Amino acid sequence: MQGALALGLLALAACHGSSSDAPAPSPGPSAQASAAPQTSAATSAAKAVDAAPSFDYATAAPVLGKSVGHTSVVFKLKLQGGLEAAFKPRSHRGNTRYRGEIAAYRLAISLGLHNVPTAIPRSFPLASLQGAMGEKNADGNGARELFDKEVIAESDGQVTGALIPWIPKLEILALESDEWRHRYGAWLAADAATPEDATDTDGGLGPGLHARTLAPQISSMIAFDYLTGNWDRWSGAQIGIDRSTGTLLYLDNDGAFYDPPPPGPLAAQLARLNGVGHFSRSFVGALRAFEPATAKVALGDDGRGVPILTANTLKQLDDRRKRVLEIIDAKIAAKGEPAVLSFP
Repeated sequence: MQGALALGLLALAACHGSSSDAPAPSPGPSAQASAAPQTSAATSAAKAVDAAPSFDYATAAPVLGKSVGHTSVVFKLKLQGGLEAAFKPRSHRGNTRYRGEIAAYRLAISLGLHNVPTAIPRSFPLASLQGAMGEKNADGNGARELFDKEVIAESDGQVTGALIPWIPKLEILALESDEWRHRYGAWLAADAATPEDATDTDGGLGPGLHARTLAPQISSMIAFDYLTGNWDRWSGAQIGIDRSTGTLLYLDNDGAFYDPPPPGPLAAQLARLNGVGHFSRSFVGALRAFEPATAKVALGDDGRGVPILTANTLKQLDDRRKRVLEIIDAKIAAKGEPAVLSFP
């Protein structure tokens, strides 16, 4: 789906701190005392810089918007300060699907995974978003028409959703292809040795891609998707790659945390998980510690006091967590811990 291309990865601090548009810090008192007197023009300019606003994803207002979603309602927003993000609002097409993005991100961070795009709860005034979408039939992609038809505003006139910082030139890794399935299946099979590159070359995988770094991330992704019940991972264009770091990006998580998850895809996820023979020791340790009380706090609310996941969905998550651990523990009993928890 092209909607997956809207997703971006940003450190959590960037969502709550200043953007690169923030003014430079003022010099300390000693530096100011020794500085040469400024002209009135220079002084005015310095004051203007000091007064320039800083913008972040939690507060910047929308400037311009366009539709980029296909199966789900997604808008690419340009925000104040030059920031860009995907916004998945509450909509008639998917009333609470945006919560899956936020919950998946928070769960991933809690489990020590840095593969899920940053997704923060964000509300905008209805009128400001409508203004950013422009007039009807004006932008050529039907943004305003889609917005007016699908987006649901709260009783206080706010539009709630998930805001996901944009990654330009996002590259997709087609792990759903037969070629890649065969490749990573051989890496993760129970009787396979831990994938290691004999040299620093890419091993035919392409620049920046290495079996030793990809295999653990694919293993954890398969377990993670069963945990979240994400039915949409393998439909195409749902996995990105940052070649500079070798990081897989687990994209488009608004198919996660349905109540209940679709049974067919969930069964397929379970079968895929059963076929994995190697897991990350740190991931499994974090999963063991992720008890229900921890989960409730870690997943939190939507910024408006409403829990991101219902009590029933949290219970389903814990049931799947226990199932993942049962599968892994059975493999450990059969093969030994070093053979199964063979990734860091």
